Amino acid sequence: MLVSQKLSSSEPKKISKQQLRSAESGSIRAVQEYITALNAADHKTLFEKLHIPHIRIAGERVTIYQTRKELEEKYLQGFRDRAGASWKYTVLDSVEVIHSSKKKVHLFIQWTRYDENEHPITTQQALWIMRKIDGNWGAQARSSFAPE
Repeated sequence: MLVSQKLSSSEPKKISKQQLRSAESGSIRAVQEYITALNAADHKTLFEKLHIPHIRIAGERVTIYQTRKELEEKYLQGFRDRAGASWKYTVLDSVEVIHSSKKKVHLFIQWTRYDENEHPITTQQALWIMRKIDGNWGAQARSSFAPE
């Protein structure tokens, strides 16, 4: 089944540099807030940074969370399974803007997971598609080669 969500087509064709900078900084801030929430086990904030439907592409697997309830029920357990029992926290190593518009930004990020002894577990790179919906920046889709 194909599921699509209409993107707003009401954006003007010309976007000012200030509008682009605002979009880019807002989307980057949302990623930073997501990582902070992940590390603090602040699930409310974490889920606010993931838009529905939420798409995660990892390796050869595509996971689509159609509802907030489904995301809340399945996402964290999947994360714990992927991160492993020794995971303590994640650091956002870098963020690079690839493309941007007023309400959508493509970010190339790198993050590292650490264990309780401050040793890196893994470092991964990912493409995050960020959208501004109802004034909120959040990840609509993420793609990486991280463990499935």
